[in-house]
Amino acid sequence: MKHNDTIRQHSSIVLFKISLFILVYIGLIAIGVLLIWLAYQFCFWGVLHLTALHSIRLMLLLLALMVGGIGFSLMFGIYLVKFIFSRTINNNESRRLITETECPQLFQAIREVALETQCPMPKKVYLSPDVNACVFYNTSFWSIFFPVKKNLEIGLGLFNATNTNELKGILAHEFGHFSQKSMKVGSTVYIANTVIYNLAFQEDKWDKWVDEWCVIPIQSLAFFGKFTRIFTNLVKRILQYMYRVVNHSYFKLSRQMEYDADRIACDYIGKDVFASALYKIEILASSFNVTKEALANLAEEKKKVNNFFEAYQIITDIITQNNHLSISYQSLMDQEIPTLYPPSRIVIENTWDTHPSTEKRVSHLTSCDSKKKVTSFVSSWTLLPENIKLKVADIVEKEVQTSAEVETLETISNEAFRQWYLEYYRNNIVIEKYRYFLNRNILVFDRSEVAANKIDTPFTAANCDVIKEYEVALNDCNTLYKVYYKQIEVESIRYLNEDCSIKALPIKRHEEYVGTLSAKVKQIDKDIYQYLMYCCQLNNNALTNEINSIYDAIFFAQTNIKEHDSELDMRINALVNELNRPVNRTDEEIIELKKMINSLTNDIKKIVSAGNWNLLSTVGDTKMIELLQTFVQSPLDESTNSVIDTEQINTMIQVKVIYFYLLKTLEHKSKIRLGAKIEEIERNLPIID
Repeated sequence: MKHNDTIRQHSSIVLFKISLFILVYIGLIAIGVLLIWLAYQFCFWGVLHLTALHSIRLMLLLLALMVGGIGFSLMFGIYLVKFIFSRTINNNESRRLITETECPQLFQAIREVALETQCPMPKKVYLSPDVNACVFYNTSFWSIFFPVKKNLEIGLGLFNATNTNELKGILAHEFGHFSQKSMKVGSTVYIANTVIYNLAFQEDKWDKWVDEWCVIPIQSLAFFGKFTRIFTNLVKRILQYMYRVVNHSYFKLSRQMEYDADRIACDYIGKDVFASALYKIEILASSFNVTKEALANLAEEKKKVNNFFEAYQIITDIITQNNHLSISYQSLMDQEIPTLYPPSRIVIENTWDTHPSTEKRVSHLTSCDSKKKVTSFVSSWTLLPENIKLKVADIVEKEVQTSAEVETLETISNEAFRQWYLEYYRNNIVIEKYRYFLNRNILVFDRSEVAANKIDTPFTAANCDVIKEYEVALNDCNTLYKVYYKQIEVESIRYLNEDCSIKALPIKRHEEYVGTLSAKVKQIDKDIYQYLMYCCQLNNNALTNEINSIYDAIFFAQTNIKEHDSELDMRINALVNELNRPVNRTDEEIIELKKMINSLTNDIKKIVSAGNWNLLSTVGDTKMIELLQTFVQSPLDESTNSVIDTEQINTMIQVKVIYFYLLKTLEHKSKIRLGAKIEEIERNLPIID
């Protein structure tokens, strides 16, 4: 009851704000119509008076004013009214339309859910490969006032390891958003948001026309183009503010609506079944992405699997086994993949979150009254004919095989794929025993100060806990900075279970905590190096040089990434934004812009030329290395003409991307090598009595 009151309260607030937006937008439409009428009147007046003038100069001036003024009135007026007539089409190339004739059992399940949730059947049903289910529809401004027939998309990624009851629970949740009167505000707000967003943020052909208008050679006409852009930007800022106002309340409502839709699903299918579905979705989403990445790498080896979803099941099984979990349609899950990290010191309520966390949603299910128990479990795949499954699998297989000639790929068996993936996993992931110690930013220290004295193994549970605590603390620190610099907006923040003021964040307190942990972690990193040097001594220094070369690579890559990657990205983004700005630049302005380009190019040249080519060549192919070396030696465009060398800019950006890709690859592979060498060293340690 209390929950429904909260829904109604939030709904009233959101509907009031939407009504306010509609009034504002109707006012803007009225202005737009007025401007179009004024354009017509000005044109009529100008034609009458143009011929009455005897001065050519005055005629030309009036003509320019007429053309510019009419252009401004028409373009600005069209901008304000165009969204009345526009539609937002919800397209997804991965969707495949299906009919009841093709999938009678699936349609029967959908019909059952629709009946139970008191919803109409969807207009159309689509299948996609994703781990997702959603109700979608095309929208226009008029959709705010008139009902829209909704479509249903079901991702077959949900079918792996789920049973028909869990799948029906997921569908019931989606239908639940539109099943009750208190929930119908959701579609109204969604449509209003779409309209506001399109007005405030989207660009179309109209914007391109104005941009071209701003840079035409005739300055008097270009002035009116810039004038039009100024006014439209003002309107956009107003509407962006309206978007924030509406959504600030809507996202609160949205979070409550998720709970309400969960309750509807629970009433239909039972708490245990729906909670299991939520847990499984998180695991399936992760393994789905891993499968796509794995098959893309498999395609580079000129191989493919017989069926994407069978490969997806294999990887899901491997991931859950590695996390000591079991996932199957034959049983329900009662827990997430357990986190092995300590809890964060910070708890925030993000203003713009539309969905609560899985943990919060499952916790909220305890308030549901449903006592329904399900004991019979049937695989979700039984609802779908095999030929439809293969057709949808083909969609995602084409996505991951884009870089390969599909006809040339060799199809391997499921068992061969399993073995391939296990080998791929071993070669691309740091050995589990050392993963927390190495798969992070290793703190740089002076190795010359570390003596190869006897030391016990640093690979202890206690040291691992310190590193985990440090990693969480760094993430918390980053969160605090983002809140402080308003990169994320929060409704509330708690630190160590105490409410904090947004204006007085415990940043200094947390930095001191991070500093203490940093000193401990740095000592652990030194101890690891000392331990390796000591073990190498026991093994007659056989691997000393190799271990040091790996550390050289890691420290070189980490230092360069930390010092230059983000900073160069910001400068490149600023340059690209300036180049894309629709403006007529003078020769002097172009020369200044060229200086900016050359300065950035020079800085990238210095960074790249200082690179360790021997190290980079171990992870990059010959073409990459040659491109970097050619770029370093290439001359700058120091001419004083008003032509910008776009090829130089494109090459510069390409070089930056490649160079830091090589650095990150070098860092990653070096840590994998280090883990393998540590395992080899410990395996070959002499037995000491």
